[in-house]
Amino acid sequence: MRRLLAFIALLSALSLPAYAQNQSSAEAPLGLAWGASIAEIQSKGVDLKEIGATDWGKAFVATKIDRALSDQAAAVLFFGHTDKLWRIVINGRPNSDDPFGNNVLARYTELQGILTEKYGSPRQHHRLGGSIYKEPKYFISGVRGGETSWYSNFETSALTIQLAISATDSSTGNYRLIYENKDLQKGFESSKRSKEKGSL
Repeated sequence: MRRLLAFIALLSALSLPAYAQNQSSAEAPLGLAWGASIAEIQSKGVDLKEIGATDWGKAFVATKIDRALSDQAAAVLFFGHTDKLWRIVINGRPNSDDPFGNNVLARYTELQGILTEKYGSPRQHHRLGGSIYKEPKYFISGVRGGETSWYSNFETSALTIQLAISATDSSTGNYRLIYENKDLQKGFESSKRSKEKGSL
């Protein structure tokens, strides 16, 4: 009986896609899976639109994601040069007419709390710019001009995560989340070097 059960378990494992065999370690944000291919992501009903070559390999804007954040404006998925999902960037919906950044700061604090509960305490970098950028009414303007920086870095044995505030103009800000899988990042760097070596 034990041999039969072991055989059934083996057959079940072989029938699963490689990236899903250890779902707990492969689970990525938004209900995605680290290391999944473009085709595997699309098979889940996610719509992918390529945005061209980037510093991180092939990249696609992803829509129709079942577990998207409630105020998510866009998600960009990066597959490197070997068709394996290794990097995810999530941009929050812009908060306009808010030069103080009250709305985006509130959302940033909320997301920071959720991420801290899941991944542990981050290394915070909250720095106001000098001169007028120390004044609350110029918070978003400072972020936009690079005078003010507001982000938190989280790290686990498997992931690096950054939560940051960015701005599109002096009164419109949004949050940005960047997830990178460490092991897959190493694979990306290796494939990048091989690609460049072949081009020289």
